[in-house]
Amino acid sequence: MAEQLCSRQRHVAIFANPRRGQALPALAVIEELVRRGYRVTYATSSEVAARLALSDATEGRWDVVGFLDDSSSPISLARGYFADDRPDLVVYDGTAGEVARAAADTWDGRPDDEFVDGPFGEFLTRFGLAFLPEKPSLYRVVPNRVAAY
Repeated sequence: MAEQLCSRQRHVAIFANPRRGQALPALAVIEELVRRGYRVTYATSSEVAARLALSDATEGRWDVVGFLDDSSSPISLARGYFADDRPDLVVYDGTAGEVARAAADTWDGRPDDEFVDGPFGEFLTRFGLAFLPEKPSLYRVVPNRVAAY
């Protein structure tokens, strides 16, 4: 994968609601994306977001928001949160696919072919993540392996 994946800074939203505290795979992906120059927002559970905020894990380099465990309206919360700052790419794991798809349903035109290529898709699938819109021809689909980490 090229050192820089895009010619300008792009916004990536990662939707993942880790169970039993398994946030490490998403954090590894976030750190790599930030290192490569992406602006990242991690949408997760309230508990994980609070722990990350208290630990200062983001070090101000990426954002974290906790709403995926809101059983009454996580889709509305996602749409509202990203209304003024729509992501260029939506990445999700098996725990948050439904919310990610529904929230991004109105965000057309993302991503373009220059943003998502085969190596980038392979990178995501190694961590049990996928992206919207799905382009299965660009990468090999791997079952969600988040629980394995």
